[in-house]
Order: sequence, then structure tokens, then C-alpha cells
Amino acid sequence: MATQVFDNLQVTTGLVFPKIAGIGIQIENNANPYPSSPTFGWRDLLGPIIPHVGGGSAPTSTLYRGAGTNIRLYSFAANNVIDQIPFHLPHDYVPGTDIYFHMHWTHAGTAISGNFVMNWYFTYAKGYNQSGQILTAEINNTQTIATANVAAFPQYGHFINELQCSVAGGSGTQLNSSLFEPDGVIIVGGVATTIPTITGSPGGSVNNPFIFYCDLHYQSTGINTKNKNVPFYT
Repeated sequence: MATQVFDNLQVTTGLVFPKIAGIGIQIENNANPYPSSPTFGWRDLLGPIIPHVGGGSAPTSTLYRGAGTNIRLYSFAANNVIDQIPFHLPHDYVPGTDIYFHMHWTHAGTAISGNFVMNWYFTYAKGYNQSGQILTAEINNTQTIATANVAAFPQYGHFINELQCSVAGGSGTQLNSSLFEPDGVIIVGGVATTIPTITGSPGGSVNNPFIFYCDLHYQSTGINTKNKNVPFYT
């Protein structure tokens, strides 16, 4: 069927899409003639930091801008642990597409140098008592961020660093995206292996990086599945 192009599509009775996996709303730049390879757009799954419970390996809740301020963030020293960041795959996930993990972080220093190294651990399972419902053996994917200087990573900046955490068929460092489906669960743990050298943080703060939260970027069909449980598309 030829592609239909509408400059201004108005719908008064609703849109009906086929109940087929991978069908949905795709995006492309304005072009004439209409391009032949539009793609699915991206959405976020937000993951709050759940620090290690007790012991010396937990990150510390610290005043971000120092004494006299009120916002606290988790600061990370070497070998501090994130116990878990749970993610639930939504019903608009495009089956078989890869997922990207992002760390959102900052620091309060006037100088920074060296590497910020995080060891991330990933496991996945389907649900509904079907094949693939067992959480996979965790895989380790190391993220190394070279913090050249404070000009590249300024004081109080918001930094986002990406890590591809899945691939078709899986690998020694990536989950198998061919197994992903709605209602599946991805559990992430982390260890701050190496901390960059940071100096000049305000009094009452610390010379360590802070992690706000993490997220997964996934491609979305823009619509939901026909069924709320397995099978999703029949």
C-alpha cells in the first residue's frame, strides 16, 4: 500500500491500529517526497537510586551545595554500591529494539580530573509463568567517563552518560533484546569502582560525584497492546 501523506490530519472518531507487534506511530523530519525510513520515537523509564542498605559501602546523603542549603543528593566514594534500580517494560515498547541506560550525575567542585568508572550489573525476566520468567544471570557492563577538566564538566553541571545495555541475541556485557516484552522487568545494580579527583566543593559538601537517578531509553510504538496480559498482540 502506498504511503498516505497528510499535511493536517483531523480525526473525529478515533484511530484504529492493527493488533500486531511492532505497529505504531513513527517519526521523520519534514521532507518532500515523504522519506521511506521513518523510525519509532524514544521514551524514558526513570529509575531512582536505591543505595546499599547499611554498612560502609553505601553512598552518603549529602548537602549538595554545602552548609546552609537544603537539597541533599547521594554522593559516591570508591566502592559505594547501588543495590537495585528496577525498571518495568511498558506496553508501548517496540519488540526487539535495543535499550540504552543513562546515568544522570553532577559534582560540586571547582576542579575535576580523572575517570569516573561505574560497574553496572543487569538482569532480565519475562512474567506470566511463561518461558523466560527466570531472572537471567547478571551481566556486567563497565561505564568509564573521562572527566578531562572543569570546563568540560563544570561545577553543578548536569551530566548524562549513555550505555547500550542490550543487543539482539545478547552478549557478555549486554542483555538479549530479543527476549524483551511488555511487563518484563530489568533490574540494575551498580558499584562506583573509580572516583575522579574533585576539589573545591563548598564547606559541608564533599569532593565526590553525586548521582541524581538513572533511566532507560526505549523506542515506543506510541500505542499500547491489545491485551493487558500475555498474549499481548492477539
